[in-house]
Amino acid sequence: MKRNEEDMKRNEEIIDAVDHLAEKSLKFLQELVKTPSLEGDEKNCQLIINEKFHSMGLTVDMWDLPDEELKKHPAYVPTDYTYKNRPNVSGKLEGTGGGKSLMFLGHVDVVPTGPEETWELSPWSGEYIDGKVYGRGSCDMKGGLVSMILAIESLQKLGLKMKGEVYLHSIIDEEAGGNGTLACLLRGYRADACVQPEPSGLKRISISGRGAQFFRIIVPGQSGGTEYKHSLINPITKGLEVFQAVEAFSIMRESETSHPLYEPIPTDDRSGTKVPTGICKFHAGEWPSTVAEQAVLEGTLECLPNEDIHEIKSRFKSYIEEWSRKDSWFKDNPLRLEWFGLWFESAEIEKNHPLVKVLESSTNSVTGEKPNIMGGGGSDLRLPILYADTPTVLFGPSGGPIHSSNEYVNFSEVIDCAKILALLTVDWCGVSES
Repeated sequence: MKRNEEDMKRNEEIIDAVDHLAEKSLKFLQELVKTPSLEGDEKNCQLIINEKFHSMGLTVDMWDLPDEELKKHPAYVPTDYTYKNRPNVSGKLEGTGGGKSLMFLGHVDVVPTGPEETWELSPWSGEYIDGKVYGRGSCDMKGGLVSMILAIESLQKLGLKMKGEVYLHSIIDEEAGGNGTLACLLRGYRADACVQPEPSGLKRISISGRGAQFFRIIVPGQSGGTEYKHSLINPITKGLEVFQAVEAFSIMRESETSHPLYEPIPTDDRSGTKVPTGICKFHAGEWPSTVAEQAVLEGTLECLPNEDIHEIKSRFKSYIEEWSRKDSWFKDNPLRLEWFGLWFESAEIEKNHPLVKVLESSTNSVTGEKPNIMGGGGSDLRLPILYADTPTVLFGPSGGPIHSSNEYVNFSEVIDCAKILALLTVDWCGVSES
């Protein structure tokens, strides 16, 4: 009983410590949001993180991603750029020994802002209004980065020493496929568990990720002036037929595949799609009065955690080939299917994994509710699980609209998430009695 009372008192002190650091953390988050970190331009933001880790007394490691070493790894996502002068930053909190290690992994890179005139405030404003911090990357995922850093700061403020090591990683290139996280693993970083504070919201823990692959379909046609259009095969018309064929494949996949983490689709999930497949980009033609020579369609193909993305790719290829053979034009002028760019393998951990249980308990201690255990979309979660034997979950503060104009993060959730991650750290790593 005395032990429980001591633990409860310690937890209350941790929560109070996070609250005392809230104003400082708000300014830190605003600084991060005000510092653009688009793909290829992450270094200035990483220098801020680097300085922060040093100020916390962590063992700091800042390094550029190893281009050639990455390309040799089976999980590498092909890119057409270099990683020179685009560092990852890692900080290690030494353990006293005898405890389990824990890794927090967040990304500093953000997606493009789109037209700035669609934003009510500057995409880089970092404005704090009515409990929300606005700006590109505020929710995805600089808010989560601040939560994981604040969690460890609060433990340091109380003078608590962890038995197990704690790692804080700020990585690049997550939005382009995950090579930043892969580089972290190639650097030798491993742990007994990992939390990625992506913007899941505090009512859900994602313990899996779908697999995915970008594809391109090139549709041949007959080029010529518009005066000859009735005697030409227009690849735009044929491309629309291909679009419908892919939609039919998507519906078939939705109806036949299943996984307990993805059924039923949660009511708060706007996508309403369990396993997405679809064409999202369509280009044809070079001149307004000339029938195009070809159309190029690009999209994404996904799979659930109990499926292999390579097998689904093979099945999709067979479907497109079989469908096109029934068309007289495509029979003699075949479609070309290409795989390119971003791809993910699917991955998951057990619903009853100890990491999940401790995170459930920590969340309940702060919010008074147990979070739902759910599946997630494609993410870096797969990499520690598949290539570092590190069980991983997604759990972080929410906001909206992610990847769109007027992005924001709920700052109260940044603070509550930090409290939860601090309690998780104490329970998972253990506190040294000394």
